[in-house]
Amino acid sequence: MIKIHGRISSANVQPVVWCLEELGVEYERLDVGGPFGGNDTPEYLAMNPLGLVPVLEDDGQALPESSAILRYLMRRYGGHPSDPMAAAQIERWVDMSKQHIYQPLIPTIFWQTIRTPADERDHKGVASAVATLKQSMTVFEGLIDGPYVGGETLNLVDYQIGGLLYRYYELDFERADLPGLRAYYDRLCARPAYRDNVMIDFMGMKVPGA
Repeated sequence: MIKIHGRISSANVQPVVWCLEELGVEYERLDVGGPFGGNDTPEYLAMNPLGLVPVLEDDGQALPESSAILRYLMRRYGGHPSDPMAAAQIERWVDMSKQHIYQPLIPTIFWQTIRTPADERDHKGVASAVATLKQSMTVFEGLIDGPYVGGETLNLVDYQIGGLLYRYYELDFERADLPGLRAYYDRLCARPAYRDNVMIDFMGMKVPGA
C-alpha cells in the first residue's frame, strides 16, 4: 500500500491526498512534520534529506516533493498522456505554478498573514506577491477548458493549482476579479474529496499578533 508521510494541514500534502482520493488509490497517511515532528529522524532524512513533507513510499521506494508525487500518481493511475509533447504541455503549467502561484501565495502571503505578527510583516513583499498572483491567476483562468483544466476530468494542473485555491480565497488580500476562476473553485468545492482534504481550516496556525 502507498504511504504518504505528511500532516494534512500542509499545503503540499493536501493536493497529493486529494489526488489519491479522486483516483481511488488505497493509501495510508502518517502525521509527520509541524507539531507532529518525525521529519528529522535518520529514517525520514534517508527518504528526504531536506526533511520536508510529503514523502510517498511505494514498492519499497521513496519519492519526495509534491509535484513529483503528483506526476507519478497521474502517470501510473490517472491517464496522464504517454506522448512526451502532450505530457509536457500539461506539465509546463505545473512548473509555472511553483514560481508564479505557490511562491507568492504560500511562503509569502500565507506566511506573512498567518505566521508573522502584524508589526513584523514585509508589506512590500506582500504587495509584490499580490501583484504576481493577479497576473498569474488571470493566465490560469484562461486554461480552464470546461469544468476543469483537463476538460471534463481533473488533470495534473487541477491538482497542483486547484489544491491551493482554498488558501487563495480564504486569506485576506486583494484578488483580481476573475469570475471564471471563482466558478472553477466552486466546482472544486462541490467535490467531497476536495472538501475533506483541501478545505482544512488553517486559522489554528495563526501566531499571536498576526
